[in-house]
Amino acid sequence: MRGSLMVKLIAAFLGVSLVAVALVALIGYLVATNEFDRFISQEAEANFALFVSDYYKANGDLNGIDETLRARFENRGPDDATFPRLAPFGLADTEGIVRLRSGGYAVGARAPTELLASGTRILVNGRWIGVVLPRSDPPPRNRAQQQYLERTGIVLALAAGGAALFAIGLGAFLARRIVTPLRALTQAAQQMAKGALSQTVRVQSRDEVGALALAFNQMSVDLERSDQQRRQMTADIAHELRNPLTVIGGYLDAMRAGDLQPTPTRLATVYDEIQHLEKIVEDLRTLSLADAGALSLNRQPLTAQAWLTRVAARFAPQAAQRQITLRVANDAASLTIDVDESRLTQALDNLVGNALQHSTEGGLITLRAVEANGRARITVTNTGAGIAPDDLPRVFERFYRGDKARPAEQGSSGLGLAIAKALVNAHGGKIWAESELGRGAIFTLELPLAQA
Repeated sequence: MRGSLMVKLIAAFLGVSLVAVALVALIGYLVATNEFDRFISQEAEANFALFVSDYYKANGDLNGIDETLRARFENRGPDDATFPRLAPFGLADTEGIVRLRSGGYAVGARAPTELLASGTRILVNGRWIGVVLPRSDPPPRNRAQQQYLERTGIVLALAAGGAALFAIGLGAFLARRIVTPLRALTQAAQQMAKGALSQTVRVQSRDEVGALALAFNQMSVDLERSDQQRRQMTADIAHELRNPLTVIGGYLDAMRAGDLQPTPTRLATVYDEIQHLEKIVEDLRTLSLADAGALSLNRQPLTAQAWLTRVAARFAPQAAQRQITLRVANDAASLTIDVDESRLTQALDNLVGNALQHSTEGGLITLRAVEANGRARITVTNTGAGIAPDDLPRVFERFYRGDKARPAEQGSSGLGLAIAKALVNAHGGKIWAESELGRGAIFTLELPLAQA
């Protein structure tokens, strides 16, 4: 079945070409025959008019022309091809009296005015002597003329056959041009189905098939990147889970063996690690719901200024402990957004917590809400060390840490910024980061405004 599409395309090209060629050949033959008969008729009419003129010059009138023409027909030689082209025409004199029969009008009858008006006048020395009456059917062809038309038909048939052969070759070429990249796409898709995601095909054209090849190549790149991210995330999850499990397992094993006593401090450490595990699991659940589009949102109008103030108040003790100033700019006190407060607070908590972790002693964190382009723009600005340019595009990736040598923060799942992005996207908003080394960072959330 691999060649079925090519066969169908060739058959389609050939069928269309044959129909087109046959129609062109038929119409060409009919037009040629019609024009040839018209030429013969004009030539015969000219010969007939010449015969009548010669007869008039010889006799001085048209009397007896019917008998003379009939006698010439009876006594014509085997090579005399003139009379058959003369006889079919009728003739009327200047009074409209029929001198030669034409279309049912007998000799001596008066021809209708319409018939005389459509005929061709015969002039002798500038004098009108009669009218050649038109005929409805073309004059008969002689053998040479018939052979000419037959040869014309043969040439048209040969031309049609040559065009059909050319159509077959061109159809095969075009079908191959179409089918070859499709086969390559099919083979690449089959390899991807077997797990080899790194598949690309050569783009051979700029048409729809070429666009399909470009889309396939982009899909292959995206799938490979997603697979790598999935593998990396699986490894990161295993790494994040292993650390608290190792601590819990170590303490419990030592307590079971009697090497350590279950003191409140040691049990508190085990409990903290269990809480860390629960946070990782809950964060992963939140991300999976966001990825599946199943994250439920209870949207309500929310005054941005009051909301930022409440978030800042919760983090105020941590900021004071680290001697970091945390303030809320009073730029848009009446700005109202349409969000799920609990979900969006989780996103903002992650951003503020991240800013605290990366701000130095004596630093400043500013929360601000302004209106821009018909949407609310929430910014979290800190004066920390900033983010390296290479790390900036990846800060929202799951478990990504710019400083690989720095261990995970206590109680952090490494998913905070990824969750913030997922929650903002679920609200139909956008989030991005801007930073310069040594000058801190700005994280911006763009959210829909509440309807008035």
